[in-house]
Amino acid sequence: MLSTGLPTKTWPAWAILGIGLLGSVYVSLQVKQDTENDAVRQFAYACDQVTLKIEERLGAYALILRGGTGLFSASAVVNRREWRAYIEALQAAKGVPGVQGIGFAQVIPPDQLSTHIARIRAEGFPDYTVRPPGERTLYTSIIYLEPFRDRNLRAFGYDMFSEPVRRAAMEQARDSGEAALSGKVELVQETGKEVQAGTLMYVPVYRNGAATNTVDQKRAALIGWAYSPYRMNDLMGGILANWTSLQGREADLHIYDGTRAIPQALLFDSKPLMTPALHSIFYQTRTINFYGRQWLLEFDQAITASSISHASAWWVLIGSLALSGLLSGLMLSVINTRAEAVRIAAELIADIKDHSEQLGAIFDLSPDGFITFDAAHRIKYVSPAVGIMTGLKDDDMIGLDEAGFSKDLANLCMPAARFPGVARLREQQNAVSAGIATVGPTTGRAPDTYGKRPAGTDGRRQIIELTGCGNRVIEVRLRIARTENTSQILYLHDITRETEVDRLKSEFLSHAAHELRTPMASIYGFTELLMTQDFDKAERRDILDTIYRQSELMISIINELLDLARIEARRGKDFTIERVDVGELLRDVVGGFKTPDGRPSPTEPSSGGPLWVSADRKKLIQAVSNVISNAYKYSPGGGTVGIELVPPTSDVPLLGIRIVDHGIGMTPEQLARVCERFYRADVSGKIPGTGLGMSIVKEIVELHGGQLELTSKVGAGTTVTLWLPAGNVEVGTQAPDTFPSSPKEQKA
Repeated sequence: MLSTGLPTKTWPAWAILGIGLLGSVYVSLQVKQDTENDAVRQFAYACDQVTLKIEERLGAYALILRGGTGLFSASAVVNRREWRAYIEALQAAKGVPGVQGIGFAQVIPPDQLSTHIARIRAEGFPDYTVRPPGERTLYTSIIYLEPFRDRNLRAFGYDMFSEPVRRAAMEQARDSGEAALSGKVELVQETGKEVQAGTLMYVPVYRNGAATNTVDQKRAALIGWAYSPYRMNDLMGGILANWTSLQGREADLHIYDGTRAIPQALLFDSKPLMTPALHSIFYQTRTINFYGRQWLLEFDQAITASSISHASAWWVLIGSLALSGLLSGLMLSVINTRAEAVRIAAELIADIKDHSEQLGAIFDLSPDGFITFDAAHRIKYVSPAVGIMTGLKDDDMIGLDEAGFSKDLANLCMPAARFPGVARLREQQNAVSAGIATVGPTTGRAPDTYGKRPAGTDGRRQIIELTGCGNRVIEVRLRIARTENTSQILYLHDITRETEVDRLKSEFLSHAAHELRTPMASIYGFTELLMTQDFDKAERRDILDTIYRQSELMISIINELLDLARIEARRGKDFTIERVDVGELLRDVVGGFKTPDGRPSPTEPSSGGPLWVSADRKKLIQAVSNVISNAYKYSPGGGTVGIELVPPTSDVPLLGIRIVDHGIGMTPEQLARVCERFYRADVSGKIPGTGLGMSIVKEIVELHGGQLELTSKVGAGTTVTLWLPAGNVEVGTQAPDTFPSSPKEQKA
């Protein structure tokens, strides 16, 4: 091997430099080629825009003429004044400039020619005649043409059907029912100076109400053509306005009638005095097909391609050479940097693993559920909370596709709040992202029993209710991921308590308003009577008694609402626990209880030794008073209300306060709901109350560590037992699972 005189370790740098020099030249040439190709693409795009603009303008002209045919379809006869008014209303010169005129050519059978000429002359045109003269099998005449002045006066009375090129377009429009363009013609409007190539557009006008399903029917129903003549330079000037270049390059546009670029078919030349480069790299052709009539459009640059700036190629060459030098100089630093990159990568991998562990712990410990789907929309991860919420097993869900999972979850739902499926949630989210708002049944809603909480109003969530798992109410959201390994994430959030709170709030407002309205109405009415009428002393006394009783009822209702609110808010933190002699407490309750008129007082338990409980004296008095009050309310037919004491035993260290009535009793269904807030067993409305009394009793007893027991039978009365911890028991002590229902069972 020959020695190069260079240290062996430096050869990679020189090799990079040599490769860089060769690459720089190659890349520069590619940039030069790309620059030219990009210029051609931009030129081609501009050609497409011009072509589209011409097509759109021709379509607009056809619509204007179609509107003229509509004028005839709406009227039996269209006179000259109506035609002028229609054209003036269009303001075509402003909306679609370049129109020479808009007119109507009438079909004239040979036997009606003289009558037609006489009628037009009678309209104030004594020199009118159909041109050119001579006998023909069919005559047509331009009778309306607006604006009716200047060049257009030369076309008045001209029979376009007598000229072969125009006749071909008129026959095509007649037989097809569509707009048709003529071939290249010289318009009769030309004056011999600055003559331009011309073309005409025709739309057939059929007799109002005539059948036009077949060609023969169309020919028989034809009464004329709505048409427009166009001088091509004026037409293209209106379409292209001040167009002089494409993408900043001087360009020449040729338009030919037909598909061949021959001089006799040339309709328009944008630069007649300029000779374009012969098929330069910018040469483009486009074809416009207008209901069978084709125009060939040729675009080319008017100067050579050497005008393209190759500065970018030179800059690339200079930059590439400089870069090659830098690369060779940085070769050694790359070697050193590589080791550092490996170290950093290892640290990043460790950080990612730590982050993954943290996310896994968060998902595992979160009370909310998460389900991730892979790119094929199959479940690949399920957090533990999902199984707790739904009862579905993780092993059964992993690998399940979204359709199967949606079906399984939907089968667990109430019919009124059914899971619509993951695919449906994805459609809703895509609709919201696209700006299409969806509400109502498409987004789901919580059952009516959960008040007026909005459900899915933004199109991004679904509220479902599960039949099992304690009738949970679940909010479901979908997050579209679209990563390589994860397509979407389903999020489940338990909102059972929130919906229950909403329901309680709604019931609270409804019941409070209902219960307060009745006494308030009585107070208002009787007060108004006292203010507006005179009563004797006895009547005034009766009215005041009524007002007093209704006010007392309102105070009672408000106190119950406040009591419930305080108990719920403080949860026993304001209780003052002390040893209370239950016998003495019951004597105080009976002594202070206002018995309804004509009813005996409650029978007190037999006296004996003191029986002690650990309780808040005031709260316990309130609970017992509520039960006694209910006993009298729900035994309107009379009967005694008795109070018994059930002493504690060594097996059950609880003391029972039992209130027994012999009233109307309750059904098992009523008994199951009696402690629900605002529930009223009486549906007649004759027995006053808020439905909070027994709810308050239950709250007080349970906050003392006790339990409420109820037994009842329809027509035989109700027994309510308040089980409380005997002796010195701290607040919060849990009651046993079962309680004796009578002293006999305790002894047993």
